[in-house]
Amino acid sequence: MRGTRALIVVIALTALSACDAAEDDGSGAKVASLVSAAPSASASPGSPRPRYRFDMTAEDEKALWVPYNRCLEEHGYTRVDAKKAEDARARGASGGGKKAAELRECEEKYLPLPEWEKDPANPRAGDFARAVAKCLKAKGIKMEGDEIADSEDVATALDASGDCEREVAASRY
Repeated sequence: MRGTRALIVVIALTALSACDAAEDDGSGAKVASLVSAAPSASASPGSPRPRYRFDMTAEDEKALWVPYNRCLEEHGYTRVDAKKAEDARARGASGGGKKAAELRECEEKYLPLPEWEKDPANPRAGDFARAVAKCLKAKGIKMEGDEIADSEDVATALDASGDCEREVAASRY
């Protein structure tokens, strides 16, 4: 009997913790969110870095970029400056100086991360990609592993991929 009560309490607490309806996105606006057993939306504990979600609306995505854009603006930079610095780093250019440090700081704190299911830091990201490929294959798209096999299917696959990603994420693959 005691074990049954403890189980009921655990289930009730779990259900209540999943009912969080909204959170502050840093701009003062409330953003609806789903709370689950999945990893938090932050990059790491205590980090304000936001993360994309499959259930985001266009307004949610716009709000996601507010902290990053604000950081750039506070340092006197634009997204174009940030893109140029990123491209220079990708080419192997040494990124020193105050400007590079400020841009890196904005990225490390506020640049939105991909959905957890797609994040290379997620050890199950490969499983997610395989499940999405399986879903696309079930929709009639020719696949070779997790890549589209037929170039004529690319547009169809792009149209279907969002639906498959949401379906697979909801199923916890």
